Amino acid sequence: MRRIILIVIIGVIYSKMGFAQDVQNSRKMSQKVVSTRTIGTTEVTITYHSPLTKGRKIFGGIVPYDFVVEGKEYAWRAGSNNRTSIIFSHDVSINGNPLKAGEYGLVVLVSKDQWTFVFSSDLSWGAFQYDQANDVLRVPVAVKKVPHQEWLSYDFIEPQAEQFDIRLRWEEVSAAFTVSTHVNTNILADLYAKADKSARDYRVLAVETLVADPSQVDQALKYLEEAMARIDSMEVRRQQGERFSITVMKADLLIQKGEVKRGEKMKQTAINEAEGFNMYYYGLNTLMVKGDKKEAYQLLQENIQKHEHQWQGYLALGEYYLHEGDQKQVVANFKKAYELTPENWKNYARYLYLQNKLVLERS
Repeated sequence: MRRIILIVIIGVIYSKMGFAQDVQNSRKMSQKVVSTRTIGTTEVTITYHSPLTKGRKIFGGIVPYDFVVEGKEYAWRAGSNNRTSIIFSHDVSINGNPLKAGEYGLVVLVSKDQWTFVFSSDLSWGAFQYDQANDVLRVPVAVKKVPHQEWLSYDFIEPQAEQFDIRLRWEEVSAAFTVSTHVNTNILADLYAKADKSARDYRVLAVETLVADPSQVDQALKYLEEAMARIDSMEVRRQQGERFSITVMKADLLIQKGEVKRGEKMKQTAINEAEGFNMYYYGLNTLMVKGDKKEAYQLLQENIQKHEHQWQGYLALGEYYLHEGDQKQVVANFKKAYELTPENWKNYARYLYLQNKLVLERS
């Protein structure tokens, strides 16, 4: 009996200790942050703890400059508590240096005017076990003096189509490195590796194959045939849109190959049969991607003439005028779209109409 009571008491003590530990962890001043940014299909995720300065001198103080003793480098964990980690879902380049997809421990070697970001295969706690033998990549960067910031942060800045910078900032110092990747290469690699490809997958393969090499028209056409063969396996509500996209792309490629009559006939048939969001996206794609305002306007006007009671046509024309800066026509077309919109799209169309009406009234 005494043994049972003792076990219960010990259990209660440990459960209370565990509860106390959980409470303590939940109130840490160095809060845990998980931050993710995507370039194309590549996800970059940083996990770190964010300490506060709390009146302390950080760099050149509790984080010493040039911390090397008896030839051994002592790195800073670039945060607090656990070692900062960074995950790349595809291969990337860091300031132009290649780095394989995967998870890395991130530590920093700190000097007054230069920091070296170290991507390490070691993910152990803190940076006290830092060993240069585990370095995968070192990237030296210049530091900048910035206005005081109480908390440590990693920020994604300077975004571009295939890159962005990651900036580490704390106290009155910041340092950044550039992450870049090849979006087209990553998309193709993912699709090649995918076992059960859908109609859309094959259409995207066609598109990205031409992005990589515009001369691969025949290969792109083969992918479009594969795509069309899989249309029936899609949800019924998505089949019409996918079939339209495949057909129009195939027609354009046939025209490019010199089969002009066949291609133009195929495209016109697809356009004549198109409705709803098919023409919305195709018309605006013609405007914004191809940059052909005249053709885009003609497509959108003809679509409204054929389908005068479809709200998407007026929505697309409103977007066209928004691109052209004609706010009166924007409001007129969004108003018409709102009047024709079915109930499940009513809030969206109302918002666009009222928002742009207010812009017009205040201009």
